[in-house]
Amino acid sequence: MALPSDRDNISKQDHELNYVLKKYGKRQTKENREKLSDALDQFRKDDSYKTYFRDDFYDYVEKNDALKDLEDS
Repeated sequence: MALPSDRDNISKQDHELNYVLKKYGKRQTKENREKLSDALDQFRKDDSYKTYFRDDFYDYVEKNDALKDLEDS
């Protein structure tokens, strides 16, 4: 099995968080990045996910409505 590439992973770097915020139509503010970072922490604690790749996080966000409290664009 090949190792995942860097683009498959998701991190807490501002540019990564901003990308996700933009994808979901949320404002790219410090407050939204902090809330998104908290959602990422919760995702990583969720035992139903065996890997922590970008696509897994998107699935988590959509299943859990994890960004509902963030300010829209």
